[in-house]
Amino acid sequence: MQADQGPAASTLAGANAAAVNHRLAEGKVLERPSSERDAIDCVMKEIAAHGLMEIGFLDSGRNSGGDFGRLAAITETLASYSGTVASIYAVNAVFGGTCLALLGNAAQKARFLPDIKAGKCQVAFAHTEPEAGSDAAAIKTAAIRVPGGFRLNGEKIFTTGAASADYIFVVARNEAIEIKGRQVSVFMVKRNAEGLTIERLQKMSANLHASCRVVIQDVYLPEDMVLGGLEGMDGAGSGLRVLGTLERFVVAASNVGLARAATDRAIEFAKARHQFGKPIAAFQSIQHKLVEMRTLVRSMSLMVAHASDLLESGADATEQVCMAKYYCAEQLQHVVACGMRVLGGRAYFEPEDMERYYREAPLALYAGGTVEIQKHLIARCMGLPAV
Repeated sequence: MQADQGPAASTLAGANAAAVNHRLAEGKVLERPSSERDAIDCVMKEIAAHGLMEIGFLDSGRNSGGDFGRLAAITETLASYSGTVASIYAVNAVFGGTCLALLGNAAQKARFLPDIKAGKCQVAFAHTEPEAGSDAAAIKTAAIRVPGGFRLNGEKIFTTGAASADYIFVVARNEAIEIKGRQVSVFMVKRNAEGLTIERLQKMSANLHASCRVVIQDVYLPEDMVLGGLEGMDGAGSGLRVLGTLERFVVAASNVGLARAATDRAIEFAKARHQFGKPIAAFQSIQHKLVEMRTLVRSMSLMVAHASDLLESGADATEQVCMAKYYCAEQLQHVVACGMRVLGGRAYFEPEDMERYYREAPLALYAGGTVEIQKHLIARCMGLPAV
């Protein structure tokens, strides 16, 4: 399906994402789920039904025109309701689905993409390791060639969605001595594969979509489960760089959504809360906090929009995407902290939304690469000397 073009498509995508939020809130899907898998299935069903998986990246791995604006609008809107929902979308549509669209061969795309886009097949993406975080090239998970396929050994950490996924996309170093020059490949591993152990890790928030430790012990995979097949294994490096850019971009957009939600909640509360015979929104100190929050949200949104425009143009947007991710992550912390102060003691207690925003916000500092790594990449774009 060809994606719609231009700003109108982004507006429509945002409206469709808002409809998803309404349906999930109406059904209280995230409040008392019967199981993690059932809740995520319900989220993905609504996401697919409202057309949020119909983006060019999930067909060809390429921008079909307007995809970056649509991705930003969708992720921002979903994040304004729940970081969990935004995470479920990003992992399945961007990290997993787009990974397959970028790196898979025709047979793999035909076999798996329809179910991923329909929300029937959940995926996860496993790259980070205990000793390979910011230094992504230091991964130790290895694939060794054996008759008919490969055997994988290694350990991944912070793999979000692994506990509920049907397949986990595992980045591994290819150590097949007869295939020279092929250093890193991506393998599709079934969640219930023999030798695979998945351990949920408790987080500050979004535990419904669990982040996990994945231990891979002598897991056998047939040749058709390496993305691109034996002939296309060389393409993983360039594809992973594209995914890295997309991850930073959608994280920045989700930061805007969360910051906007915190600001809207603070304004709503300040207008309704009365002290000393008047709404607290009438006090200058509160007004200044609210103005500061709204201004930061606007600047964050403009940073993401600029990055989107550069990506759409086909220009090298590395610097702007990294700037947007770094700036939005930092400013989100300030916006939510201001919101906590506006609400006072209520913000410290459940089920107040601001309490959840305060727990969700810190992930922005790490997802898609730390703030420090973004600054490092920006410095390289500026031509500053490397260490």
